[in-house]
Amino acid sequence: MALTCRGTLLFVTGLTPQIVTETVFALMRETEQRGAPQVPERIEAITTSEGRRRLALTLFSACGGQGYFERLCADYGIDRDAVTFDESCIHVIRDKYGVPLPDITDESHNAAAADLINERVRALCCEPAASLHVSLAGGRKTMGYYAGYALSLYARPGDRLSHVLVNPPFESHPGFFYPPPHPNTLVISDGGDYVSTADARVVLSDIPFVRLREGLDDTLLEGDLSFSEAVARAQQMLEEAELVIDLSERRVWLQGHAVSLPNTSFTWLVWFARRAQQGRPRVAFDETAADELIEVIRWLEGAGPSRLADAAASARAELAEMGKANYFDRSRTRLNAALGARSGLHPAVAERYHVHAHGQRPRTQYGLRLRPEQIHLRGEP
Repeated sequence: MALTCRGTLLFVTGLTPQIVTETVFALMRETEQRGAPQVPERIEAITTSEGRRRLALTLFSACGGQGYFERLCADYGIDRDAVTFDESCIHVIRDKYGVPLPDITDESHNAAAADLINERVRALCCEPAASLHVSLAGGRKTMGYYAGYALSLYARPGDRLSHVLVNPPFESHPGFFYPPPHPNTLVISDGGDYVSTADARVVLSDIPFVRLREGLDDTLLEGDLSFSEAVARAQQMLEEAELVIDLSERRVWLQGHAVSLPNTSFTWLVWFARRAQQGRPRVAFDETAADELIEVIRWLEGAGPSRLADAAASARAELAEMGKANYFDRSRTRLNAALGARSGLHPAVAERYHVHAHGQRPRTQYGLRLRPEQIHLRGEP
């Protein structure tokens, strides 16, 4: 039965070249049982410079290497030329200066590993014609975590996460790379005993993970985000919206992010927050709305002289005389812009707190899209 090549297999690995041949073998056997044996059309690995050296010398025959990947292909009729896998496919983790890392020994190295894994998983999940299969076997625990989390952010329905399982004593034997078609004998070094590769069992175990891609903003797929930035952005988008306004201190929080607003914008946000909290309907920018805004201003500032109240009164007169709501349109636009620029939230998250327009002019109405329980007004004006 002919083998076909499909998708990309990504390894997040330490210093164990055997996982590559073991995983490709297990994938071939698994798909063969379904009647259509397959191997990846492309294989990539993320590792250190020392890991790359060992992978190249063990898996490839070039430059005097042992060529175990070529041996696998020859033993099982895999068209080696149909599988893209060479040293250029092994991505080395580098420090902030671009120097390849021989090992991961501190927090900055961990961050560099996380960023590279995040970027490769993101990029591969953006290729529409190929599915992605990520293997965690053989890697450091933190690298496995980063790969799994990145898949949660970016994976599509057909993408996969797995771990290759090999029974002892083959799982740790330096001379075992896959069960050859004709069994051979290996020496068990610690006891001087022998074992036949006919007894080796190599299988893939799927690792379930939560796919969050459909619930996140598409800008996560655009790149230019570090791992920590991508996680923070995803967290913002998955958190429940919450608007907190401290009336006495005149402070605002959006999902815990403090926002300092100019007086007009603060007043407008209080106005619409009160309406939404009370379950009141959206409001049109008309004379009735102007009267209501003036009442909110007086409630916040008292009965004394108020430049804000004077501006609202002038806007009311303009509405009465010419039917123009320029002041209201400008104030809403400035409030929405301030919520995005001053909160530090992703624009898609900040938009949850905007005063939104509903309907077409001249019947447009305005309001927040927050539920009453998502709004908290504290203190006294």
